[in-house]
Amino acid sequence: MKRINSSPLQKAILCFLLCAFPLIALQAQIKWPGGKKAAVMLTYDDGLPSQQQYVIPQLDKHHFHGTFFLYGANVKSNDIPFWRAISKRGHELGNHSIYHPCLDSKADTMSAHCRSLDCYTVGEMLNEIAIMNDLMSAIDGKSEHSYAYPCGQFMAGGEDFSGPMLKKGITKYARLGETQGVVNCLDSVDFAKVPAFAARKGFKAEAMINYVKQAIDKGGFAVILFHGVGGDYLTVDAAEHQKLIDYLAAHKNDVWVGTFSEVLDYLSKQINNQH
Repeated sequence: MKRINSSPLQKAILCFLLCAFPLIALQAQIKWPGGKKAAVMLTYDDGLPSQQQYVIPQLDKHHFHGTFFLYGANVKSNDIPFWRAISKRGHELGNHSIYHPCLDSKADTMSAHCRSLDCYTVGEMLNEIAIMNDLMSAIDGKSEHSYAYPCGQFMAGGEDFSGPMLKKGITKYARLGETQGVVNCLDSVDFAKVPAFAARKGFKAEAMINYVKQAIDKGGFAVILFHGVGGDYLTVDAAEHQKLIDYLAAHKNDVWVGTFSEVLDYLSKQINNQH
């Protein structure tokens, strides 16, 4: 029988039906370990001093592990021992490129030093990410690293580099920026473009906790994206971050707090077991 390829819209409709009516196909639902109802991934971009000062102690207090996406130009030599040490304690170090290129309408596209994504080809962007992987390996000794798109952008020179990046094995998983989606259906997991809730400047714990509650209610996963916590930029107050961590600790029977790659590895195995 000839196989008919479904369109993205058809796949989305099918996923909705499978997850909205689980009796139709139980295998489409995500089954979390240990009877958990949801998973939460706490991710932190740019490797900022406030993350060292506030985030790590708050996570360590409850034995939670976060994912810290570092970019090369912002990694100082005297910070390397710190990042190496927390990696050994179970925190994940992720790839955020070397120069953190985003689309910049004011950039001089004729300059050899242009760092706007418009100035990159797909090949050049993939090469930068691969080189950053080598730097990450020198820090944590790991051969694989997840990726976070700077500014949540994945178009280099007008072309989408997310697919080629995974196809070439540069990374297995890549996180977006401000998308806020809760994924609760195996058929809708896109490892090249994992959605995240961006906790911006002045965000209160209530907003982040409500996002977690959505994941619990839907039986899915939530990814929260932070920059500064208690300092630096795009700053969430350290006390508000602490409230979120305390909430997760109080609901540890329902919520699995895992690193980005840890949770996605688990989902990848579930998906592979379906086939």
